[in-house]
Amino acid sequence: MVIKKAYADIAAGQMHFRYVPGDGTPLVFYHRSPANSVCFEPMMAAMAGDRPLYAFDTPGFGNSFDPVGRPNATQYGQWYLDTLDAVNLEHVHVFAHHTGTHFASEMAILAPDRVVSLTLNGIAYLTAEEREQFRELVGHSVMPDAHGNYIEPSWTIVSSLFPSFDPKLTHLEFLSAMRALEGRDQAHGAIWDQDYPTVFQKLTCPILALCAEDDSLRPFFERVTEARPDIKSAITGPAKYFSPEYDTERTVNEVRAFISALDTN
Repeated sequence: MVIKKAYADIAAGQMHFRYVPGDGTPLVFYHRSPANSVCFEPMMAAMAGDRPLYAFDTPGFGNSFDPVGRPNATQYGQWYLDTLDAVNLEHVHVFAHHTGTHFASEMAILAPDRVVSLTLNGIAYLTAEEREQFRELVGHSVMPDAHGNYIEPSWTIVSSLFPSFDPKLTHLEFLSAMRALEGRDQAHGAIWDQDYPTVFQKLTCPILALCAEDDSLRPFFERVTEARPDIKSAITGPAKYFSPEYDTERTVNEVRAFISALDTN
């Protein structure tokens, strides 16, 4: 099994993605920040043969184009939708992680007839006051300086996200962060400006909400199920912000069961 890479042309620029061919309704992946689509390679390897799989780099991350200005969450959702058009994907299941959950939800509102289901892992279901607290807590990327002093604090921020030091994955996440200095700030700004509880109520497709037991967003997870008792939900194993990599088997099993049941109905 080979995970292939390609580009799709949309009006705003080029979108980079990974894919595994297959039969059936495709499953598309949208990543957290500051990562890119490489974070889904473990899941894609585990699900190869299930259906077509596509993992896209969000604008400002990986090898996708860099947005101009301060796009809002709806604009990211439109870019996601434009990319589906460019790759000729008419109907899709969606797995979105952290930052990706917020933009994929906007896409599902823009094209409710095309998103068959949403699996949302790591939702920032926050009040307006909490969003401002997170905006201050998360802060901004440390920008380059003439002496390279920005590297160490950037490394410290990235490594603090992990349950324990992981040489390979921490290095990979760090490289992704260095590429997405501006993209990270743009994407986070869009999320802190988004009234997600209102967005969430507008979603009409079947939803599976997931959250790692030690994710910083875990304390807010009950709000999700209380707001939408009609959805499916599960708390997954310890992985902090890295369920696709650290809790691959459990995450894949949850997603596979959810979307397979929908495909057979």
